[in-house]
Amino acid sequence: MSYKLHEPEATTAFSPTGGGLFPNPALPLSLEVITVEEPQSRDEKLNRAISKLIPAALERRQGILVIQRAYGKYTVRVCHEVPCGTTQESRELVM
Repeated sequence: MSYKLHEPEATTAFSPTGGGLFPNPALPLSLEVITVEEPQSRDEKLNRAISKLIPAALERRQGILVIQRAYGKYTVRVCHEVPCGTTQESRELVM
């Protein structure tokens, strides 16, 4: 299992539709999930990453986007384009 915490950029810390003016900087906005194991293990890792991001998403009134970047590599992030309380999936595969 591998998680890499990404520091939020100043432009992503504030959202026109997000929560307060001073979001909690201790809450991660993005996590990298790397897995090449069986699908069940992958799903468990993605679910743990989503669970870690839920407090930040709720604080900002945003949803969570899961992006598959390559085989076994995912980015899970809080996203202002996803409605609060929902999780969406996307693929941005680089060949």
